[in-house]
Amino acid sequence: MNSIRENLTFSVVVPTYNRAHLICKTIDSILSQTFTNFEVIVVDDGSTDNTEVVISAKYGDKVKYYKKDNAERAAARNFGTHKSNGKYVLWFDSDDIMYPNYLANAIDIIDNKNAPEVLALSHHYLNAEGTEISREILQLDINKHLYKGNYFACNAVIVRKDIALDNLFNEDRELTASEDYELWLRLAAQFKIHTSKKITWALIVHKERSVTSMIDANKLINRFEKFIYYTTSNQEVMKFLGNKASYFIMKNYLILAVDLAANKHKKEAKKYLKKALKADKKALFNRTLYATLKHLIL
Repeated sequence: MNSIRENLTFSVVVPTYNRAHLICKTIDSILSQTFTNFEVIVVDDGSTDNTEVVISAKYGDKVKYYKKDNAERAAARNFGTHKSNGKYVLWFDSDDIMYPNYLANAIDIIDNKNAPEVLALSHHYLNAEGTEISREILQLDINKHLYKGNYFACNAVIVRKDIALDNLFNEDRELTASEDYELWLRLAAQFKIHTSKKITWALIVHKERSVTSMIDANKLINRFEKFIYYTTSNQEVMKFLGNKASYFIMKNYLILAVDLAANKHKKEAKKYLKKALKADKKALFNRTLYATLKHLIL
């Protein structure tokens, strides 16, 4: 295993868009790793702020900086993957924090599992003041649970580069915010995802997070409809889901319904509540259904 450890390099791809005021904290955390055989690739997805000036002034050649036309985060991640030199690639959001043990924990898994194709690391959620909100401790048999929902923020997942190049993010802009889950399902359909229960990074919950700001009804509907289309039209994914496919479809319709209801789009929420019930009657026993009904009543 020593030769693997000596030769292996991580490529940390950081896609960003107008995050000049946040990205330095993220990059500083990445550069603080105890395992030091890695590169940092910043992919600026068409920022209109001074991101380039900030990164150039502070980091120089410590990071590789590329600026491209705006095409959303999936395209930025894929661009970074193609520019990467490491044996493993990971995609880290430009507003989150990587703890010093992140890559050390990853290399331990890689050594112990003889260069696995995919691994994922546990994390916790912090508010803007740094107080812990909750934790996401990944189960060892995580593949069996992915039909229930997306347990990984993008920062969690590390993929061997050859596998990543064969399994790029879907760049359909209407899929944005579900493009990661769609990829995880494709990967899980092919490989075991090896996990660690150690918390090695933090997702920072703040008002500027793009996922939390998606309140447009049409965008939400298009996003979930595209997600369900791409997953259910993939034969490998459907084989992986097996008899859980109806539950999977139901759960995603429920999540769409509750998001719509929470944002006062009641007519649309009722439509997708019915679609969830039609997909799988287990919706009657799902807490998301009752959360949706609560929003519809209020």
